[in-house]
Amino acid sequence: MRQILLLLSALFISCSTIQQARVSSRTTIARGVDVIEANYTVTKEGESLPTKLFIMDVRLSDKVTVLATAAEDDNASIKATKEEQTAIAPISKQLEAMQANRQNINVLGGVNADFYLIKRSNMVKGAMYRGSECLKGDIDEGENLFLVLKDGSAHCMTAEEYLALDKSLIAEAVSGRQMLLNDGVAQSDDTHLEPRTAVGVTKSGKRLFILVGDGRRKEYSNGLSYADMAQIFKSLGAYDALNLDGGGSSSFCLSVGDGKFAPINRPSDRAGERFVPNGIAVVELQ
Repeated sequence: MRQILLLLSALFISCSTIQQARVSSRTTIARGVDVIEANYTVTKEGESLPTKLFIMDVRLSDKVTVLATAAEDDNASIKATKEEQTAIAPISKQLEAMQANRQNINVLGGVNADFYLIKRSNMVKGAMYRGSECLKGDIDEGENLFLVLKDGSAHCMTAEEYLALDKSLIAEAVSGRQMLLNDGVAQSDDTHLEPRTAVGVTKSGKRLFILVGDGRRKEYSNGLSYADMAQIFKSLGAYDALNLDGGGSSSFCLSVGDGKFAPINRPSDRAGERFVPNGIAVVELQ
């Protein structure tokens, strides 16, 4: 973990948009799973602005994996067409339903995932798999994917790679939009700051980093750009990284005991956590 903290420090010093940073806490929540909180300063139009960063560092193993979440932990909640209504729920409630429904796992935490047709049918815009079952196979233009394969490895894939993949290999999958890193190369120099959720994976597929950056609160946190996230993931050791739904959807939830979960970040919607169709959960297998 010391290496990760040093990598973060190196990132914050070297990033052209980041002036200074301080890792405020690191907590081991399970063997192979750490949560890092960091405060740092970005510069926008000559003004120094604070941003709050949350990272879950996950070493995948036969005891730790990532699962796709859904409202009520119910595959039937996800609809494949916009003519049907996809169910939505806050990520904290999706994690609580998963924990209550599955006695063979210990849910550690999770974040929101795919973009969706908000205030309409709530249909997710990309593909989704749970328990090796394809709930929605097609993807909108511009969507890419985060997958866990049956061999336990995690991957961020372009749409083209997904379409060419043997689908029988997929255990879990959710979609996102912009590839932030592809084969170790940053894919965007966009510097627009917003609340963000994203995921990055190492080349081996055995380690992943789940990222949330709060935003839209000037005195507290001003968000991340695609360029910032690409640099963060690359410095942590990720080889591929994918931007998930952000803005008011960004939620980083952890267990608070007794089967309950709550965000440790500050979702930017005034009402708090947004109702969303899906997410990703980090779990221990019992």
